[in-house]
Amino acid sequence: MMKNKKNFFKNNKWNLGFVILGLIVINIIASFLYFRIDLTSEKRYSLSPATKNVLKNLDDYIYFQVFLDGNLSPSYKRLQKNIIETLDEFKAYNKRLIKYDIIDPAKGKDEATLRNYLKELEYRGLVPSIDYEIRETGTSENVVWPCAIVTYKGRELPINFIYSFIPGSKEQLINDAIENTEYKLIDGIYRITLQDKSKIAFIKGHGELDALEINDLALALQDYYIVNQVVINHQLNALEDFKAIIIAAPDSTFDEMDKFIIDQFIMKGGRVLWLIDGALADMDSLQTKPDILAIPNEINLDDMLFNYGARVNKDLVMDYHSAQIPVKTGQIGNQPQFSLFNWYFFPTVSNIKGHPIVRNINDIKFEFASSVDTIAKPGIRKTILLSSSNYSRLLNTPSIISLNFLRIKADRSFFNRSNIPMAVLLEGSFTSLYKDRIPDTIAKDPDINFTETSKPNRMIIIGDGNVAKNQVVYRQGKYIPYPLGYDRYTGIMYGNREFLLNCINYLLDEADIISIRNRDINIRLLDKRKVEINLSLIRTINIILPLIIVCIAGIAIYLFRKHNYKK
Repeated sequence: MMKNKKNFFKNNKWNLGFVILGLIVINIIASFLYFRIDLTSEKRYSLSPATKNVLKNLDDYIYFQVFLDGNLSPSYKRLQKNIIETLDEFKAYNKRLIKYDIIDPAKGKDEATLRNYLKELEYRGLVPSIDYEIRETGTSENVVWPCAIVTYKGRELPINFIYSFIPGSKEQLINDAIENTEYKLIDGIYRITLQDKSKIAFIKGHGELDALEINDLALALQDYYIVNQVVINHQLNALEDFKAIIIAAPDSTFDEMDKFIIDQFIMKGGRVLWLIDGALADMDSLQTKPDILAIPNEINLDDMLFNYGARVNKDLVMDYHSAQIPVKTGQIGNQPQFSLFNWYFFPTVSNIKGHPIVRNINDIKFEFASSVDTIAKPGIRKTILLSSSNYSRLLNTPSIISLNFLRIKADRSFFNRSNIPMAVLLEGSFTSLYKDRIPDTIAKDPDINFTETSKPNRMIIIGDGNVAKNQVVYRQGKYIPYPLGYDRYTGIMYGNREFLLNCINYLLDEADIISIRNRDINIRLLDKRKVEINLSLIRTINIILPLIIVCIAGIAIYLFRKHNYKK
């Protein structure tokens, strides 16, 4: 018996030694290798191939300072945890060049020093948030910084994970931030490491949107490109240095010389984003008049677009799935009372499972949009990017528009059309509008360098210019532009900015950044109502279940050891 016991302990010592040695070997190997099994359906814990590609091609240190730390509520701790996990994932693919620190802005600072430091952070482009917490003892208010600064080769760039100026529940804002964490971080790396920015231009001189109306889109594009505004004015070389141009809501005629210059820009490989209103209607006028007249927008581009493979029609799309507008419904004393109603001339459309340009972004808001038809052209591939809902209608112009349209209900006899195209992508080799139309002396002029057919090219035609227009408010003696896609009447953030960024990225063959921006991650939240109803049961289970598991484990170990010692 004594001998068996000695052999038992001896064998166990050897087994223990092998286990310890095995653990040491596994840890040494694991320090050089990295893997993680992601069992989520949308692979939320795995980096996208585009992100991995950016990380593996870094040539110098990337340093993140994350300022989300300190006295945080559970919701913001969840965001902090997600940011740290994502940065750890980044380090796994480039451990040598990715560095980060989590910083509490208030730590170790007196009141005066902290005030100056926070002003400096705001000056550097960071936007703080106010975290309201409702507790049994009352409501607390805390300033948090869901922000980071990324540094590369002496340059720095701010990253704000939350749009704090947009109304919405804290949980929704944080969930949106968690969904976009990978994109925000890798987009910061992408932008700060971008060496040679392509030049793009907004075309001016034909009544296009002004600088204030495209303010937010221009700022967003400046992160990736050098953005200019160009008046062609018959100058043959006006578009010479640009890779893409944006024609946003023109309302006056293009003459043949300017059209020729744009045509040759396309023939030589230039990309165009056309934002064209087929009809003109002014919502501002409807606020002061009982009705307005919608008229065709005659700007002399029909033959050009038709030649390339599309037509913007002189009509207006009405859609039951639409944005809301405030309408005066009464008055109490001197205060007018407003209510929100669906305005069928402001369609909100999406195509979350379609082309990468429009996949997984919020609904896109149109204002007085026109339908876009495709024309059969040899060698041109057409893709419908956005179309109306199943309850749609076309209103031909000229036509009277009044607020009486608000009374219309979702009846199939009225909304008698479905899936009306409103944005189209054309790809292929385009033929010049001026082929066989200009004299040989012009065609053979070396300064003009006339080209009849383009190499493989792309363009996007959208039947609405206002899709690129941000709202503007007059406050304290100056005009303040809102973010593109933000509706100040409803507090909804539409996906217009992401859509147009995707359009330009795709036109310039930058599909990687689109795939990261459009990544879909589902946040599975607890049902708060069910939690409140079953709170006592949940608490009881959380207290008793661990004790039961410990007791069962203890009994199992006792019986196992007793059985072994008997042997």
